[in-house]
Amino acid sequence: MGGWQIGLPELASFFNNRAFENYKANRFADTQQAYELALWVDPKSRTALYNLGWLCEEVQDLQCAQGKYLQAAKLGLPAAYSNLARLYIVDQKNYPAAVHFLWQGLKLAEDDQVKYSLLKNLGWARLEQGRYSEALQHLDEAIKLDSEGPATYCLKAQVLEKMKNTKAALPQWKICLKYADSQEFDEDIWIGMARQRLNEEKTNK
Repeated sequence: MGGWQIGLPELASFFNNRAFENYKANRFADTQQAYELALWVDPKSRTALYNLGWLCEEVQDLQCAQGKYLQAAKLGLPAAYSNLARLYIVDQKNYPAAVHFLWQGLKLAEDDQVKYSLLKNLGWARLEQGRYSEALQHLDEAIKLDSEGPATYCLKAQVLEKMKNTKAALPQWKICLKYADSQEFDEDIWIGMARQRLNEEKTNK
């Protein structure tokens, strides 16, 4: 029995990889089945839980996504804390809970890209709480880790607007518009905001 158990993580990894191949081929049902098989052989596969949460989010099953991210977070996956917090910001508008999850994730995060995501979302939560100076601080910390991530500039522009610093916000809106991806749910909204603000600025000149 011991030898079989030792092989479980490797088997879960195999199904995770199979799921990713299915996802790339737009076979969503097969993708979900492969992740569920990974969890069947290894119920504590943080990767499978996280990826299944992400897949649920892709099809806008947010309750499912939240549940899977929470399970992965409880197993100590920092990236899951970031995605879970994002759902609390966007879907539930529960900013204190989002902040709590983000600090938990930051205690565990070692990878710079994961830290970037956590800090970006922390800046976003602080923006929504009206704590603008803290929001700027977290967003600037995120930019130091990844200067090419569009979300931080889109959020920084909004913070500066709230602080009535329209002049400083404009360059941030331009970067936001240049790099944001309309296929990303959040960024598509911010693209619309950036276009509106930049058009208003042209009109006012």
